[in-house]
Amino acid sequence: MALLMTFPCGRCGKKYSVYYPKKFIASVYGTMTPVQAEREDAEELASGAIDAAKRRAETDGKVWVDVSQESKVTCTCGKNLNLNLADHPRVPQRKAAAGTRQTGLIAFPEAPKKHHS
Repeated sequence: MALLMTFPCGRCGKKYSVYYPKKFIASVYGTMTPVQAEREDAEELASGAIDAAKRRAETDGKVWVDVSQESKVTCTCGKNLNLNLADHPRVPQRKAAAGTRQTGLIAFPEAPKKHHS
């Protein structure tokens, strides 16, 4: 299935269901070849999966956005929505872009020692 994410407007809370076609993701992140991405997008479109996802989003009261058609969205309240996946922490980033990973122990504060009287 294609990548679908819900973005709430930070100002008014209106929800947007954003569809990222595999062709778009492959061009940005290099996760698959463009030919493979186009084939999978075409299969999902032909099967009706994309239309079903759009209907489900609209039934839930969300605004449907296809990133391949519109990459910038301004909410009805006037706020510009950031649909760039690289700016959202819940989306895994490429290792090179993510930088070094911090490893090790987390230091917890020591509890004060009780003095016995």
